[in-house]
Amino acid sequence: MPALNIEFSEGEMARLRERATITGKSLKQHVHDVTVEEADRIAFVEGAAAEAERILPGVMERFPAGLR
Repeated sequence: MPALNIEFSEGEMARLRERATITGKSLKQHVHDVTVEEADRIAFVEGAAAEAERILPGVMERFPAGLR
């Protein structure tokens, strides 16, 4: 299985550990889930923007440039 080695500051690691503890997950599982969920969120927003563009002419001008 592919893996990724990421460096974090001490403060970032502390926040990640805290969030993992709150969610009841291991640090590794928490970071994995957050990363995957963000990718899914972006895909959803892009799909919603494409559908809005299809049904509402000119709607893309209302979205931030990064979502086009």
